[in-house]
Amino acid sequence: MRFFRQSPPPRPAQQRRMPRRWDPPQAEFPGIVPINTLQFGRSAQAAIAITGISAYPSGFEIFITALLRPDAPGFGAETPDGGMLIHKPYRISLQLSDGRTVTGERPPGDTEPTGPILRPRDGGGTSHYQHERWWAWPLPPSGPLQFICEWPTLATGQTQVGIDAQLILDSARQAVQLWSEDEA
Repeated sequence: MRFFRQSPPPRPAQQRRMPRRWDPPQAEFPGIVPINTLQFGRSAQAAIAITGISAYPSGFEIFITALLRPDAPGFGAETPDGGMLIHKPYRISLQLSDGRTVTGERPPGDTEPTGPILRPRDGGGTSHYQHERWWAWPLPPSGPLQFICEWPTLATGQTQVGIDAQLILDSARQAVQLWSEDEA
């Protein structure tokens, strides 16, 4: 018996996405900001830190890592009574040197934001390790830059760490543009 091969359905035409100036660039490699781990806090069961920053001429990306002690119940683990142990999500915000605070909220729609933005990009992990990337636009003004974290799992309230924003500004000049946005 001969089997008939069916050809796959035609793929829809790929549409070119026009980059918005407040989105992360897709035609550049970033400059890497020279920092050590910036630890927000640590308890007997959990810890959270900034583990890297990448800079582009238009903005910067923050890498956040949250860890749970290996012998502790993991993210979303069951409790002895059959319930779920839910580790509440953390919240990140920025305090710029000019006094503005930027919270991690998605701007509405496709209209250009009226001020700086901070939004999650993607992430993943395991039951005891979570990582997330956050995009901040535009580049910060020079001066002190504070990263603020609220994570109820630590029960320490709000914690913050800071760097000189000049590190990000200098690294942004090291980004490598591969193609112009018109070519990308």
